[in-house]
Amino acid sequence: MADDSAQEDFDGQGHNPLMVHHVQVWLRESRVQLVPAAARLYNALTQSISSTVRKILQADMQVSSQWDDWSSHTLSPMNGLTQSYLFKGRLLKCEPIDLGRFVVDLRERHLNYWTAYSDIHPRERKSNRSTCHQWCALPTKRALVTHSPYTLPRYMLLDLPHDIIRSVARFRLCAHTLRIETLTWTHNTSPTCDLCNAHDVQDEQHVLFYCTHPHVVSLQRTSSISYASLFSSAGLNNVPAFLGQENNELCFFLHALIGFYEQASSRTS
Repeated sequence: MADDSAQEDFDGQGHNPLMVHHVQVWLRESRVQLVPAAARLYNALTQSISSTVRKILQADMQVSSQWDDWSSHTLSPMNGLTQSYLFKGRLLKCEPIDLGRFVVDLRERHLNYWTAYSDIHPRERKSNRSTCHQWCALPTKRALVTHSPYTLPRYMLLDLPHDIIRSVARFRLCAHTLRIETLTWTHNTSPTCDLCNAHDVQDEQHVLFYCTHPHVVSLQRTSSISYASLFSSAGLNNVPAFLGQENNELCFFLHALIGFYEQASSRTS
């Protein structure tokens, strides 16, 4: 299995590699919200009744390429937008920009970012981005000005104990201790599951469908806690279909599952 995770998951300075990765993800997601806010502020400045404010704005835009200030940070997110030439032109002239057109363009660029991670199966190339996009993320919508193309996962809308929410989030964001992740910062040389005889990579798909460890099998077949119903309604080996079930027991199952592998990992490390 090819591995491109070294650069995207390990910072080489002793920091928690999973935390580094997810801070980067959070920053990317935050920019989608912060950039339109900056554009709204800019539009308000262009329409200010104060001539002094308008003159300061014009002066800042003229030196935007020379200084690392707010104006340069307002221009830089325009790079890569379909109509960046139009937006930049209006900014440099200190003219208001069409926020509706700008927001849609920005959202389309963010959706296009994930295109590169849509074709290669997570098991063919180690990449947290591919795993999150293909297995754990919810389907996206069209980029429209009226609503975000993203949908919150169901567990974020439920009144669940904090430890349950944490476990589900960790599983969906690859912030777990499965061997497919721990080999990037430990001395393990193989991602193969060391808890069963399936001779399979210990990743999200494995622990949900392939692992033959007695405890995992008992979790899957426990009817008294309703976990068995999760496997009767989801497609065989279909990770996104499994995680997309509108079944509240899914959260508790993932909590129990990730807790087991975390304890097993601590015993074998």
